[in-house]
Amino acid sequence: MASTSADNAPPSFATALSNVRRLAGSSLAHQSKPAQLLVAIESAISSTLPSSSTLPHSTTAYFASLLQCLEKACADEIDGGDDEAMAETENMGQGALIPATLYLLVIVVPETSPQVVLSKLSPLLECLLPLYDTALEHPPALRSLLQITTALLVMSPPNLLNSSPLLKKSWNYLLELNLDPRPKVRHLAQEGVRKVLCTPVPPKLTPGAHPYLPRAREWVTQVLDEESKTGGTSSKKKARFADGEDAEGKRAIWVVQGLRGWVAVWGDEQLSTLTSQLLSLPPLPHLTPQIYGLLAHLLSPPPADAAAPKPSVLTNLPTIIDSLLSSPPELGSKLSDIPAYLSALTSAMVKMSLQDSLSLSSYLPRAFTLIFNEMLLAPSASAEILKAASDAVGSQGLVRYCISDEMIVAAVNYRRQGSDQPGARKKQKTPFVSRVIASVTDALNTHALKMPYLFPILTALVSRLRLRVTEGNAAAIEPSGTGPTAAEELLLETISEIGDLRMQRGFEAKDKVDEVVGMAIEVVGVEGVLKMLPLNIEPDASGRTPQPGRAHLVPLIRARATNDSLAFFASYFRPLSERVFGRKVAAEEAGKAAEAKIWEAIVSQIWDCFPGFCEMPRDLKQGLNAPFLGLISNILNTQPLLVPSVLRGLSQLVSSTQRLLASSTAPEELRKQFGVDQDKAKENMAYLKTLAKDMTSVLLNIFSKLPREQRGMVGDVIAAWTGIMTEKDLVGIYTTVTTHLSQNLTSSAPPAPGASPISHTMLDLLIIFVPNLPAAQSAALFTATATPTMLEHHDATVQKKSYRLLKRLIEAGHVSQLVNGEALEQFVVKLNEVGGGVGPGAQRDRLQLLSTVVDALPKDQLHLIPELLSEAVLGTKEVNEKARDAGFDLLVVMGHKMAQGGVVKQVATGGDDVMDSGEAEADAQEYITMVGAGLTGTTPHMISASINALSRLVFEFKDDLSDEIISELVATIAVFVASKNREIVKSALGFVKVAIVALPHDVVSQHLNVLVPGLLGWVHDSKNHFKSKTVHIFERMIRKFGYEEVIRHAPAEGGERKVLENIKRRKERAKRKKAKNEAEGSDEEQEKPKTTSGNAFDDILYNSDSDLDSDEGEDEAPRGGRQIKPLGGNKKGKKAQQSGAYIRNEGDQPMDLLSRSIAGGVSTSDPSAAKPRRKPGQDAAHFKTDKFGKMIVQESDDDEQHGHTSTADASAGAGNAFMTAQRGVDGASRDAKGNLKFNKNTKRAREMEREDEAMDLDELIGDKKQKKKKREVVSLGSEFKAKRAGGDIKRQGGPDPYSYIPIGQAARNKKGGGPRVSLTNKKKGSRA
Repeated sequence: MASTSADNAPPSFATALSNVRRLAGSSLAHQSKPAQLLVAIESAISSTLPSSSTLPHSTTAYFASLLQCLEKACADEIDGGDDEAMAETENMGQGALIPATLYLLVIVVPETSPQVVLSKLSPLLECLLPLYDTALEHPPALRSLLQITTALLVMSPPNLLNSSPLLKKSWNYLLELNLDPRPKVRHLAQEGVRKVLCTPVPPKLTPGAHPYLPRAREWVTQVLDEESKTGGTSSKKKARFADGEDAEGKRAIWVVQGLRGWVAVWGDEQLSTLTSQLLSLPPLPHLTPQIYGLLAHLLSPPPADAAAPKPSVLTNLPTIIDSLLSSPPELGSKLSDIPAYLSALTSAMVKMSLQDSLSLSSYLPRAFTLIFNEMLLAPSASAEILKAASDAVGSQGLVRYCISDEMIVAAVNYRRQGSDQPGARKKQKTPFVSRVIASVTDALNTHALKMPYLFPILTALVSRLRLRVTEGNAAAIEPSGTGPTAAEELLLETISEIGDLRMQRGFEAKDKVDEVVGMAIEVVGVEGVLKMLPLNIEPDASGRTPQPGRAHLVPLIRARATNDSLAFFASYFRPLSERVFGRKVAAEEAGKAAEAKIWEAIVSQIWDCFPGFCEMPRDLKQGLNAPFLGLISNILNTQPLLVPSVLRGLSQLVSSTQRLLASSTAPEELRKQFGVDQDKAKENMAYLKTLAKDMTSVLLNIFSKLPREQRGMVGDVIAAWTGIMTEKDLVGIYTTVTTHLSQNLTSSAPPAPGASPISHTMLDLLIIFVPNLPAAQSAALFTATATPTMLEHHDATVQKKSYRLLKRLIEAGHVSQLVNGEALEQFVVKLNEVGGGVGPGAQRDRLQLLSTVVDALPKDQLHLIPELLSEAVLGTKEVNEKARDAGFDLLVVMGHKMAQGGVVKQVATGGDDVMDSGEAEADAQEYITMVGAGLTGTTPHMISASINALSRLVFEFKDDLSDEIISELVATIAVFVASKNREIVKSALGFVKVAIVALPHDVVSQHLNVLVPGLLGWVHDSKNHFKSKTVHIFERMIRKFGYEEVIRHAPAEGGERKVLENIKRRKERAKRKKAKNEAEGSDEEQEKPKTTSGNAFDDILYNSDSDLDSDEGEDEAPRGGRQIKPLGGNKKGKKAQQSGAYIRNEGDQPMDLLSRSIAGGVSTSDPSAAKPRRKPGQDAAHFKTDKFGKMIVQESDDDEQHGHTSTADASAGAGNAFMTAQRGVDGASRDAKGNLKFNKNTKRAREMEREDEAMDLDELIGDKKQKKKKREVVSLGSEFKAKRAGGDIKRQGGPDPYSYIPIGQAARNKKGGGPRVSLTNKKKGSRA
């Protein structure tokens, strides 16, 4: 499938020239001049080279023409007699010749062959370099010069770079313009330097050591030295930043910004000098954060993989760290300084841990004290500073990267000696890890408001202390990985206290606590955590449940348990689940349904933890003993609710063992971190293989009992376990399955109600076995399946599974001898013979099989593609969507196979003879020609399918087709747009839409004279959605070609032009409204994110993406939905930036601010700002009362005077949404009992929706239909009827009530206007 290009990808050469060419008629000189010059050059090239008539011409022709034009313009000077006249070289303004030439050279030079450009390098640079001085006052021309110079430097070889003085001069221009005050010019110069220095110079494959790198280093050093000496001040006029502060040090800022892009190739030997210069720069606003950011970028470690380069060594790294530690920014300084500073400091500390771990111990305490005590615990620190400091200590800094294994062992020994106890005699200096733990613990007790930022540090500590140590008095690293973790010994008590915090009333940081406890579950293990934080789920002997209950730990264990003890699950959770299940049964017997449901949910949650214990368990053999395996088998057969959890666990056992076995990590590192290694995995795998046969038998039994829609997970687990079976066992199971299949192939009766037929089940099992079957059994299975007995079976499901089985066998690669050479041709012949008997549900799998066959075709058998082509084309018209997608995929696979090259033997049939009519080279163009032959079909169905196929193929291979072929296709399909057959027209409209969106501008524009009138012929036809489709096509067409170009081809007579005029009017109205909202700062209309299906072709063909869809809000709200504002999109002002914590004081007792108990009273929202409660009668005070005290409710007209207007748009939108929910196809309603009933997708419902859509489009294109007014029925003698009394009355000046009227007036002609008179004064259908 063709993937859509990224939005920031440069356009192709043809597209770039097309975008310029279309502006030839622009009223702006800087747009029209390059376009006119391009048209003139192309006209000259076409007249000079008649063979090159199609656009675009070769890049060499464009380059030569533009260079000639530039040379003439630079040499053409006007005499100086006229003071107002100027030379062309000085005319760099808008609409001048030289800027237009430079603009086109920017497009042409990078696309031209380097050999061609370098052959004309000297004359080109001789013209370009003198233009720099003149272009300094004209940024557009200067930007073009920079881009051309960059392209020339990138394509120049090293010998030319070293010898050409013109290239050296251009390099100096590029460097100097890095200090240009204009942002666009400066950024282009910085990007140019980065491209030149970071692009590998041939024949090198990696960047670095560029010939101009020393000059760049010298220039940077010179500028930074000047800034250091002058203190960032300049004698020139100071520029202003956006915030109004003086731009002191702006030159240094620009140098540092540009340096960030290419500092990676600076050179390790010179990095020390660069860092010293950066630290010597004056501490100026805006400059300091840039320096910190560059230092963090410089000091960041490389990626941790085998291919990463070795970290460079900085000799002055201690000096850098000393400088950073001695001059931290103040908390009251600019907000962005401190996060940038912390990033630089942590990067330097991580660099020190990699470069000189022995010296790290002298800097680590200082850095921790500075970050933790002076920033994180500072009373005035903002939320941004707290977050940055927490990351710098925890997950992104000191704890994660700077703590060594020796430090952890020292902290464990310190704890075992009892030196960490209060009042204990200190036998040694406090280890750094012990100091960090103590500081965090104390801060939790004394700084309750900082808890959300302390918990991540504790999480990082637990993660880092997963090192396993030996037991006894003196701790050491446990080489076997069987000892306890350091976190269990150092942090388990703290984790227990933090777990109790979660149970406090009003505690808000529960998610942070869960992160800490979850990390402890991963590192320490479930058993260690439950010792300190028991679940307390079951009642004790007295019938009371221990408090506090911690049922919330069960979901946490399910999510975080890994690399744990499987034996612990069998010894703790299995008995627990049995006891809870017993309570569930007892509650059911006692009639307590609600209580039984609770116990059932707990049992389910317990077994949901089972997959976590099966992921890389440390004691697999001990956990999977015979009693536990028997329990698993019993659960699989008797407990349907627990089956998914058990299946996930069984699959995890196999997959995690295979991953560990294939791990490339050092075994000693695995044992140290996880307690297992590759040797342990090998033992576990051997043990699992002994269980595979019995386990597979149990799974097969369950698989056969389940309905088809519930077999997916069981099939995956069977595939995992059969993958580790011995070949003997697998062949035995395969033989059993094939025997059952042959015995039950003629019967389609299910063995039990709700079950699938045995033949279906056996075929599903064979499909599962395919990846692991030996070659002999695979070949036998392929031969037995590729027979008419299977492929033309009376049961369509057997056909479908047979095709799927053949596809899997070919993909597995075990039957290559049966799908190669002559055997492949025979197989294709068999498939064609059984093509007429394909069942309705097997078409998708057959098309997918054909895709696999085509993909396996060698280049000398491409003549089989035409034999399968007609079926692929007709597959695009399948009713089933998946089958239709398979047909499109088959067409694309065929196209790619043809595009790879080869020979297609063309065979012609004459009567009963088959003759070889020659060979043709295989390519995409030949393939499109073969598909296009279907347009001559005799049935509309075939023609429509061929158009669908061409739409997909043109979109896929548009870059591989010549413009002549594409133009012929567009011209041919344009004729079908005017066809009288609606099926053909529907496909043709899809092709036109794809052509307008995806094909080049010039190819489609020449056919607008046929397309526009043809499309306008269907714009008033609502059937088959033709009206909406044509309107969307015209929107796309106007967007691409412009309104003037489209309206020029519309017929003058008739009302069709009104459609285009209305589309333009609505589009302009939408632009005005959008501009007005942007000017007013309104956020009413948020830009809707574009929905995508993941298939670029489907997005073009089926998604309207109408420009006018956003206009619907002008008159009415969107039907059937509402707009949702994006989260965080409207946070503006100071309120969004303020964040803090508050303490609720809910009692009269004094508050102990140093107690951890106040954590439950910490809130992130201001309690005093809570909305006051509504008082009784509060709303009644808004209404007026009369003199008697009665409330006066004003009419809606009065409400508008008080600003309570309700727009018609909102009411219309609400009404439409309600009616859509009530009557639409996707709507629903409730009956008298409250049951939800979904509306049926009936013809009447679809027709009503189409009518609503047609009404919207009628309004859009100005095609409103006048509604027929219902004729008024006037009763005979109604003018004599009294309003309040019975009988008739005689009005003054009127006739008597018994006057006669002519009977012709009562029976007035039905076609004429006027009211209809009723002679009987009775309603229609009444008897009285």
